[in-house]
Order: sequence, then C-alpha cells, then structure tokens
Amino acid sequence: MAEVLLGAVLEKLTNFTVDKVIEKALSFYGISDEVEKLSRELNYIKAFIEDADRKHIVEKRQMQMVKDIIDIAYDIEDAIDIFHSECPEKLKLPGIRGRLGRLPKEISKIPFLYQFQQEIKEIQSRIREINEFRERYEITMLGTGDKIPPPNTELNLIFDDSDVIGFDTHRDNVVKLLLDEAYESLAVVSIVGLGGLGKTTLARKVCNSNYVSENFGKPIWITISQAYDLLNILQDIAKDLGILSGNTEDKKDLAIKIREFLEEKRYLIVFDDVWAEDFWKNIKNVMPDKNNGSRVLITTRFENVAKMADTKYDPYKLPTLDQEQSLNLFLRKAVPKKHQSPGGLPDELKILAQEFVAKCKGLPLALIVLGSLLSTKSYDFHEWKELLDTMSWQVDGSECIDVIATSYEYLPLAKKLCFLYFAAYPEDCEIRIEHLLRIWVAERLIPQEDTRTLEETAMCFLKDLVQRSMVQVSDKNYDGSIRYCGVHDVLRDLASQKAKEMNFLVVCSRPDDWKSCNKARRVAINYSSNVNELMNDYANPNIRSLLLFGKSLKLDCSKYRVLRVLGYMNLEYVTSEEKLVLQKFKVLPHLRYLKLVSEIEGKEREFGEWIRGMKYLETLDLGYYSTHGDLSKWIWGVKTLRHVILNDNFETQGPPASVELRNLQTLLHVSYSESRQASGVT
Repeated sequence: MAEVLLGAVLEKLTNFTVDKVIEKALSFYGISDEVEKLSRELNYIKAFIEDADRKHIVEKRQMQMVKDIIDIAYDIEDAIDIFHSECPEKLKLPGIRGRLGRLPKEISKIPFLYQFQQEIKEIQSRIREINEFRERYEITMLGTGDKIPPPNTELNLIFDDSDVIGFDTHRDNVVKLLLDEAYESLAVVSIVGLGGLGKTTLARKVCNSNYVSENFGKPIWITISQAYDLLNILQDIAKDLGILSGNTEDKKDLAIKIREFLEEKRYLIVFDDVWAEDFWKNIKNVMPDKNNGSRVLITTRFENVAKMADTKYDPYKLPTLDQEQSLNLFLRKAVPKKHQSPGGLPDELKILAQEFVAKCKGLPLALIVLGSLLSTKSYDFHEWKELLDTMSWQVDGSECIDVIATSYEYLPLAKKLCFLYFAAYPEDCEIRIEHLLRIWVAERLIPQEDTRTLEETAMCFLKDLVQRSMVQVSDKNYDGSIRYCGVHDVLRDLASQKAKEMNFLVVCSRPDDWKSCNKARRVAINYSSNVNELMNDYANPNIRSLLLFGKSLKLDCSKYRVLRVLGYMNLEYVTSEEKLVLQKFKVLPHLRYLKLVSEIEGKEREFGEWIRGMKYLETLDLGYYSTHGDLSKWIWGVKTLRHVILNDNFETQGPPASVELRNLQTLLHVSYSESRQASGVT
C-alpha cells in the first residue's frame, strides 16, 4: 500500500509550484534542489516497495521498513500541503514580500521558508537511515513480478445465502425452537459457532422464513459487536420500532418507552454477534414478558455468553461443514460451472482442491474467500500449487483470519487501501455505494485511466473485491447494479488490524481509542460520549479524513489544515440532534469530499464563503443540510465539482451557462436556469 501513497507524494513533488517570488526564493536557497533530490530517492524506494508488494513479502524487517516509509510519505504530504495552505497567509505579513524580493543571505530570517527547509532536510535524513538499514540487513530487490490475470467472468460474483450449503435444515431447526408452544413466556434461543461459520447468515435465513413473519411480524435486528454501548442499542431498538424522538441521553426513560411499546405485542428481537457475558443482564429488563410467545434470538461465538442469557433451550451449536459440503462450496467459488463437480476436475487439480479445503476446517467464510482467490488465477496446476506452497498454516478451529489475510496479500496494489477503508464503517453497516466510491476518489486511491472516469474505475475495483468475496452485496437497484454493500465481521477485523498496523485509519468506538489518534491520518468515530473533549485533546491536526457515524460533533474547522474528507455518513435514521456543528469557518483548502448533516442558521453567508474557498472540492453533499437559501453565488465558483447533492429545501439555481464545470456528473435538487437548459446541459 505504501507505493500508492508514494505515488501521490511524488505527484505533489513534481508539481510543487507556488507564486514566482516564492519560487525564486526556493531556488535561491537550494530548497528546489532538495525537493528534486527527495523526489529521486522516493522513486527508488517506490520501485522497491512495488516489487516487494508484488512478491507478497511479509518478513518482519521488511514490514518495519514499509511502515517507516509510509510515515515519511505522510510527513512529506503534510509539509507540502501545509506550506501551500499557509504560504498565501504568510505573504500578507508586514514586510515579508519585500524581504523575499531582496533575498536576504540568511534564510533563517524568513521563518516559514526556513521551517520548510528544515522539514525537508529532516525527511532526507530519515530516508538515508532507511537505505542504510536496507543495506545493513541485505533487504534487496527481488526482480519483477508476474501480472495478475483478469478475473474469470464465468464465476458467481455475488456472495449471498445461496453460497451457504446445508443451512436449510439448521434454519428449520431454529424456527421450530422459536415457535415452540411449550413455552408461552419470553424465551431466548441462541446460535453458537466459530467466527466465519455463518451464524449471521443462518439468523437472516430464519428471519426471512414465512413462519417467522406470520407469527412475529418484522423482526427487530440489532448488531452488538465487541464494545457495545447500551444507550446506542436502546436508540437502535427505538429507531427500528419508530418511537425515537430526538437523540435522548436518558437510558432509563428510553428503556421504559421501549418496554411500554412492546407490552401488548408478540415480538422477535435478534441480537447479532454478542461478545459480553453481562449483555443479557443489562438488556433483559427492556423485554416485557406477557406470556404471548415472544422470543429473543442471540448469535455469539461463545457458549458461556449463550448460557448467561437465562435461556430455556440449550445453545444451538452450528457445526462446521463436512468434507463433501466443503469441497462443493470451495469449487462453486473457485472454478467455472462445468468444472464444479469433483469429477469435472483434472486429477491433479482435484488433489490440490482437497488440500485447500482441508486447510479451511469446514468454515464457510474461509472456503468462500479462498475459493474466490483461486478464481482470480489461471485454471492451472502450477498457479494453484504455488499458492498452496505459500500457505504453511492451517485454520486451527478458532479463526479463519489466515485464509482471509492470504486473500488480502494477493490483492492488486491499489485495491489494498480501498479494502482497508471498510474498517471505518460499523459492523454490519450497509454502505451506500456512491458514497464509498466518491470517498475513494477523493482520497486518490483510484488511478486515472484513459477510457474510464475515476468513478467507473472505482466501481471496477469494488466488483473485483466482490468477486474475491471480501465484500458482500447487500442490496441491488432495479437494474441489477449494486446499491449497498458490506463486509463480514471477520473481514472487518482484518481490515481494522491492517489499517492500524499501517497507520492508515483509527476507529474510535470508545474513549480509550483516542489515545492512538495523535498520529492518525484518518479517524472514524462510532460512538457519542465525550467525543468533542477527547477530539480536542488527542486528534492529530494533520488528519486527512474524518468520518462520523450517527453522533453529534462540534468541529473547529480552523484546527485541521489538510483535511480532505469530512463526512457525516450514517444517514438512514437521522434525528434532529444528530448533526455536525461547524465552528470557526476557516477555509479547508485541501477538502475534496464534504457530506453534512447540520444546521447553519444565521450563518448562510459565512458557510457559502467557506464553500467557495475550497479550490479542490469534488463532492458537495448537503442532502441533510437543514436550512433554506440559495447557494448559487458561492458553489458554482468551485470548478472541480463532480457531485452536487442538495436538500430539496434549497432554492439553489443550477450553474449558469457561462460557468464551465467539466467534471460535473451528479446534480440533485438543483433548479436549472433557462439559459443553462437552452445550452443542452441537464
């Protein structure tokens, strides 16, 4: 992934231009030469990293070197972006322009140039240390690698319930427990099994059963995960029931409201992926018991969690797949349909397939992801054998993370970072495709291709991740195109682990997580209490991306100089108090993606001027911006816009015919002027 970051940095170094006076000063003091030297060094390192990544090197010494290079790439970006953003302001200082014109002999007399020079020299020193380290430990280049072949288009590209073999019997067994007339009182049914075994898939099959819908109506589905917050869970239940008014902070009142609503109903509530033993003790008082056959369904990896739930039934233990089921599932993902029966394989590939299957120990997720990885390779003994030889491990019966990690390591270069972005989203989150792709584009994770737009290339990346079963399609549009996607919690765990290792992204799910944010370039906030205070104390001022999921936040824009992505992402059930409160509208000159749920009452002009100052803004999404007004005089001056989504409360006129917006692709809830319509733009 370092090579992607280095590519972006090298582009900045190549195009490092400022006004003529500053350029003269940079040349006079030798800073231009230092920047050019830095660019040459980085080009060499980039070639090494590309080769190492292509060969899937995972040796600890090399991994440490890659981490150091990533830190350097971030620091170079910071230095350049901060220099560009602060340079115009520094030039306004009394006398500074004149002193630059006279070019004093001592650069230390010009503080902002001197500071930039020192930062470049310090970075060069760190690069020399890396090269010395590489030579000392003989970390050499390995030659060029093979290109990854195109995917096999005959294969099933969508992971869905049909991929899971042998679940119909388990579904019927669990439904029978839920409808058991022996217990009219409230009863808990639990599904227990290893990570990647299909507990969530089985629970969804149960909920989709006609018998369940006829007896309980629509089930309430709540995802719990490791670090659960009781208030958030109560709010999610209330949202699902349609009884949440405002983002209440009182757990007791909310619990009473839910209980009263459920009093006379026969309900089914699903708590998916429960980890904590104390969960049922904390939630059970919310569930009324009127002897009407109401049920709670829990999925968990841990039998002791299930037994703590006062259940009248023994935990339903989901078994692993047997050898025949495992082989059938593996072949369904790995090879074209005509070869999917064991008899349809050549003997030499059949032997290898059985060895691959043995490593997965009957875990469906491991079989699906490993089979999908094979689908990207040639239908060839030598390629299969080469991959098998790199897998010196076996799933030990507790995790399938090694299989998933292998698939991750074999991702093409640019797609690794795209996959890591899924760590930002909460567990079991349904991710709107256009939002995700636009963020990838804004982050410059997508390479420019001659025959496609950046968004089209991003969609190709996503489809490739789907084919590899690293991403699941959760909903489609009427024309069959992808609408929502998500990742399995085991895959999300891997993305979180890799993102943290590479300092790519930090997810704040609880207050303690902020302690690791002092160097974080990307932060996703998934909880509410004390966020504003902790962000002020710990957040890195050089944050590149800030993603907010369903929590209110007061953001001082003046603190974040190089922010590129600012997004309030959880927009399915927005309440009036879930918003981003913007303070101190200092221009964010590097911002490319802006998605807001906010109220700017009385500050419309200040907000508009703030938007107009963003020279590189590509996505402006104000679909949940709660105010009225015309933003025409401000937003159409931003020439880089690609996607503009406004609230239908706006009265904003579309861009006039005299304004040329070459990259504009999306225009929603905007009125067109007659002159614009006459020119043929729609």
